[in-house]
Amino acid sequence: MHTFRFEVKKIWKRKGTWIALFICIFAISALYFFNKETARDMEATNQNLIQNRTDQFRQWAAESDAAAEKAKQEGDTATADEQSFMAERFGEGIKKYEKLKIAYDIDDWDYIYSTDLEGMQLFVENPMEAQVSIEEQRVDHFTLRASFEEKQQLLEKGLIPPAQDIFLYSLMPTLYNEFTGFSAAQWEQKTERYGTVGWNILYQLTQYFLIPITILLGAFLFGNSVSSESIRKKRGLHFFQVLPISKGRVFFAKYLVGLIHTILFTGIISMMPLLLSLLDRGIGSLAYPVLVYDGPDPSAFGSSTPVPNGDYDTFHFISLGDYFMQALWLTLLMAFFIYTVYFFLSLWIRHAGATFLVTGSIMFIGTMIGASAWNPFQYLDVHRIITQENRVLLVDNRYTIQNGLLALGLTGLFLWLVSFGRYRHLKVR
Repeated sequence: MHTFRFEVKKIWKRKGTWIALFICIFAISALYFFNKETARDMEATNQNLIQNRTDQFRQWAAESDAAAEKAKQEGDTATADEQSFMAERFGEGIKKYEKLKIAYDIDDWDYIYSTDLEGMQLFVENPMEAQVSIEEQRVDHFTLRASFEEKQQLLEKGLIPPAQDIFLYSLMPTLYNEFTGFSAAQWEQKTERYGTVGWNILYQLTQYFLIPITILLGAFLFGNSVSSESIRKKRGLHFFQVLPISKGRVFFAKYLVGLIHTILFTGIISMMPLLLSLLDRGIGSLAYPVLVYDGPDPSAFGSSTPVPNGDYDTFHFISLGDYFMQALWLTLLMAFFIYTVYFFLSLWIRHAGATFLVTGSIMFIGTMIGASAWNPFQYLDVHRIITQENRVLLVDNRYTIQNGLLALGLTGLFLWLVSFGRYRHLKVR
């Protein structure tokens, strides 16, 4: 226990540790405020879009009224009636967008959701008769069904959605759409979402590898206690050699102190969006729905390989609370795995910068190749595992959270044992 406390004090006394911690906090804070500004800009763009649509309908209504009046003067009754009818329709459009603008101004999401659901219902129930398209490329029926149910849940639970382009009924992005060319860029822009409250922002950042990147940074800060003290410049291990302390005890103390601090560091950085959101719109609700893919039903394909089909494949939603609970377990095992990989490599490389680059490279390559359910690097993308995207994209039902925990835990344990063996034979320079 004395060795453990001694190692903790050494970390806390290092100025570099505190400087690095404040830099990381500043970086995640800057990312948070950038996200907030982008969300505000998108909301302002939506307001302008609604106003432009209102002005456009007013212009069309005025033109139709003028055309109807002119037709009456010329005695063209049919044209006059047609233009009057068009003017009435444009007038309805004006009222619709005026109400929508008021709803956005006062955050009346019940009205907005209800309007969207009413407009989307035909596309969901009769996909052959009505379709949503971008430049003649059809939005997959799966996306329409999932977006429709998401809005139903948002309406029922009274939740605030992320900021998004309101065009196309603010559809959610799914893996079933395969747009090409300019349509792909437009679809990405239309479905890009930015959280406006704490939990939603953290959920958004989790999708962009926040967790493994933070863990790697933590390992870089706290995982060099053996390698840095085994060289001539820092003779920390020489000190332990003259004390009646076993090598195993020193190894356990240094390893555990680094691992615990890496986990704490990851927790601090991950919680920053929640702390900052308390100064703005609040942390939001953990009841927010998260889409989980069920994929194709294997029994329907017999001996053939199941093929994803947006018209028939099913899905379900889990709460954001369940999402983060599953993410927590994956994060703990991931921290153990990544830290152990870094610690193991540091015993051989003995240079913090080089170890960081090698570990990061291995993580990147490991996620790109070896698409096996037992490849621990395949579970670094927490979002794709929880939402079961890997199971659908790779058509492999073995990509589960349980198997991910096993792969990360067992591989980490093996590397820990090898690291312990390496440490026992480590020569102090």
